[in-house]
Formats: sequence, structure tokens, C-alpha cells
Amino acid sequence: MIYVTRPSPEGEELAKQLNLANLSATHLPLFDILPGAELVDLEQQLNHLLPSDIVIALSPQVIHSIKIHLPNLSFPANRHYFAIGKKTAELLSQLTTTRVNYPKQENSEGLLALLKSTTLTHRTVLILRGNSGRNLLANTLITQQAQVKILECYYRKPITYCDNILANNIKNQIIIITSVEHLMRLEIYCQIQHKQQAKLIVTSERIFKKAQQLNWQNILQIAGANNQILFKTMLTLCHNANINFE
Repeated sequence: MIYVTRPSPEGEELAKQLNLANLSATHLPLFDILPGAELVDLEQQLNHLLPSDIVIALSPQVIHSIKIHLPNLSFPANRHYFAIGKKTAELLSQLTTTRVNYPKQENSEGLLALLKSTTLTHRTVLILRGNSGRNLLANTLITQQAQVKILECYYRKPITYCDNILANNIKNQIIIITSVEHLMRLEIYCQIQHKQQAKLIVTSERIFKKAQQLNWQNILQIAGANNQILFKTMLTLCHNANINFE
């Protein structure tokens, strides 16, 4: 069984794709996504930006929250837009006519490399994110004399399951993890056998290193967190390994 732990709608969509490909998958989100405390301030913050200023969206959930809770909001055309990865960029592009740039390396390090040639002194950078996450991007931009503002667009609320939700057929389990927060939440439901026998799919070096620290033995790091990459990886992995999904 493949367990997809990322939130809806991406998690639900991936599980559906896998099942349509005859790979048994269950959507097991570890967090609900609720509107962030500062989301109501987004339109005002956008309108206060100058044409030279920058907006950065750090996850697809940012855009989903905006579309659900601020359905009439459109992003000004005369701003500079960046996203953490391809999927986030595609979603943000639906809200503005301006091009949205994103790095090939879909993480904070990739964004910083993409922004390396951009002069940031005295420019405002509005970072749209959830209620938790890394501070590497904001802290680095501050050292480059950018005026950084962080706006909480969504809030992660942990979902509680029964303790034995992952207790069956552990040796044939594949668990997909797309953030360190998800990995830490997974700890509640894992036994020693999971870390010894189950396969953990992670989408960044940072998650990989944390999983090693937590004593996971069978970890595969893949190139990115978008569903297309995850789907192709699962097809290849399951067909090559001849995994029993009974």
C-alpha cells in the first residue's frame, strides 16, 4: 500500500492517479489546511507594494487558500513573482497576468540561487507561506538588505488517527513524505518495523537527513515534490520491485 500524506487537493489527486494505474494508494493526510491568521491582510499588502517589489509563494497550499478564501482577489500585474516550484508557479499564474519564475531546484536554496543576480537592496519581498517552516529564505534576503515581510496564508492543523492506522502489512508499505513537518507527525503512527521495513519516499535532502536521524533504513530521495514526479517514481518503483499490495 502506498500512503500519500500530503494535504488535499494534491494528496487526493495523487492517490487517485495511483489507483487508476492499479497501484493501491490511500490518502492519509497528516494535517488539515485552514486559512491563515494574516490571509485577510493579503490584498492590502499587495496594494502597498511598488512595481519593483517581489512576491514569493512557498507552496501550492498558499494559492489554494487564497483561491478558496479570497476568490475575487487578483494579483497586481506590475510586480515581480516567484514560486518555490513548478506547481506553485502554475497555480499563481492563474491569479496574475505577470510571469511567475521558479527554480529547477524546488526549495529555498533554489530560490536563493534564482534571486542571486537580482538587486534586493531596499526592495520589499513579500513571502506567502504557512504558519511554520524554514526561515532560511527570509533570513538570507534580510542579509541582502531586502525589506522582508512574511504573511501567513494558511495554518496546518494536525489530524489525529487511531494509533494502529499503519499497523498492517508494514513490509509492503511505501510512505510519501513531502515536508519535515509531515515526517515528524508520522512518528506518532510508526513502529520500529516501519523504520526497518517500510519504504520512505522523500522529496528533499533536508527531509532525507532528518529521516536518517530518526533511524529510517529504507529511504529514497526523489527530484521534487510535484505530483508528476511522484507518480512516475511510484510507477517505476512498484513495477521494478514487484511489490505485493494485498
